[in-house]
Amino acid sequence: MRILLLLLPLGLLLMGCQANTDSVEQFIAKTHTNAKAKVKPLAAPYLFVAESFVMTSKRVPFLRPKPELLLAKQTDSSCWQPPINPQPTALEIFPLEQLVMKGVIGHQRQLWGLIYTPKGELVRIKPGQFVGLNRGKVIKVTNDVIEIEETLPDGKGCWLTRPAKLALVQH
Repeated sequence: MRILLLLLPLGLLLMGCQANTDSVEQFIAKTHTNAKAKVKPLAAPYLFVAESFVMTSKRVPFLRPKPELLLAKQTDSSCWQPPINPQPTALEIFPLEQLVMKGVIGHQRQLWGLIYTPKGELVRIKPGQFVGLNRGKVIKVTNDVIEIEETLPDGKGCWLTRPAKLALVQH
């Protein structure tokens, strides 16, 4: 009997839990129909229009121009022009900043400068020879410095010279 008294309230409780789910489904459907999204519309996509390429000169636009060669072709007879040397020497393929003077050999009548290259070579040079990318002519070699005169274009078809030096580096 006691068991029956305990089961009876439990049975009534379970019967009361059987609820009608229609109202929940109706609420969800009503909420979906009334819901309004507050989203900004996307901006119009940018339409890229490429310009058509029109060739205005015979120069290929994908290769760098060589201004020294262009200036050499525009020679003006009223200004100084350097002699053109088609074959650069071993020291003319390096910028002057990458060359290092390591010493001198010879005697007072004829001194040779010893220059160390980025390739690890030791090259001797005397006055009259050329060094550096700017066609630098060696003017004088002393015990502690090599005096050089570089040749540079002035941008108008003429050429200028400027002094430069390679000083002895002691470690």
